Amino acid sequence: MRGTVRRTLAAVAAAALTATGLVAAGAGAASAQPRAATTVATHHSTSGHSTTQHPSRAMTGYTQVVVAPPVYQLVAGAGITPAPIGGAKAFAYKDTLAARFPITGYALSGLSIKHSGGISLTAGAATISLSDFSIDLARGKVSGVVNGSIGSVGRVDLFTIAGTNRLDLGLVRLKLTDTAAGALDSTFGVDAFSAGDTFGYATPRPFSRF
Repeated sequence: MRGTVRRTLAAVAAAALTATGLVAAGAGAASAQPRAATTVATHHSTSGHSTTQHPSRAMTGYTQVVVAPPVYQLVAGAGITPAPIGGAKAFAYKDTLAARFPITGYALSGLSIKHSGGISLTAGAATISLSDFSIDLARGKVSGVVNGSIGSVGRVDLFTIAGTNRLDLGLVRLKLTDTAAGALDSTFGVDAFSAGDTFGYATPRPFSRF
């Protein structure tokens, strides 16, 4: 199983690095064009030559997260309503729920994939939002920003990355950290989530259209 996780992380890292190279190459090609579609600023270097700064290109692609069916049944049975926030998308998927979070960039140091958007879980006055996910391939962790009726928690590790046991749902499995499980239990006044529980399955798709 550990070898499977390593191979999966290596494949995801390779995709991220390749995407980074393509974006950099695209930016270089754009700078070679004699006329740009957008306005650019011209500066003078200390050597007396002018240099032109081109606007950075937006990243493309998304990461799809499928909620583990037992978790979805638990959430639905407890009257907790999930909803996408901040530009994310959510839809029914194989008797559970899937969400897509736009990829906003890659960091070569630490091999991380950054996202915008998130998901909220609400039951009456109790609510919690998880957003701005960052997949840290070097540590095998997924962090996110937590807010809600328990207060503004900030960025914390939400999931550990493990080998999938449902390839039809995702390339890797997301297991709750103690911090994430505690935040969910505290928000909804339950004792239903534990560290190590499978929350869902993730598949980064850096070359797909969001």
